[in-house]
Amino acid sequence: MLVLTPLLLGLPGCGGGDPEGITEIRDTFESGDAGSVIGQERTVEGWVQEVISPWAFTVGGEEPSDVEPLLVIEKDMPPVDQDDPVRVTGPVGEFDLDEVQEELGRDLAENLYDQYQGEPYIMAESIAEDVEID
Repeated sequence: MLVLTPLLLGLPGCGGGDPEGITEIRDTFESGDAGSVIGQERTVEGWVQEVISPWAFTVGGEEPSDVEPLLVIEKDMPPVDQDDPVRVTGPVGEFDLDEVQEELGRDLAENLYDQYQGEPYIMAESIAEDVEID
């Protein structure tokens, strides 16, 4: 994994020392070009803003005003803690509750996810916790 880490950080849209990757994904969706990142693997880093459930959390900048948080869905990974710095890698998608429930094989509380419908999210394939973010 140590060999892959520098390669992942070099991908377009990856976070460096700030939540650039998060902003890039959001900007792409908001510009109407979501198709250019959907299905592509991205690495973002930032702080856990909100733990929504054992399978979902949001990641954003250190301050709430830094960048709008991005939803992260985690399938079979240990849960994260609020305010922890994390690096998340996985494919970007457009959130659809029914599709995510099917992929997870779990029923999610619809009221917790209403605000994310149609928004960008990452289906985490790896999550590194307690990373150093400049």
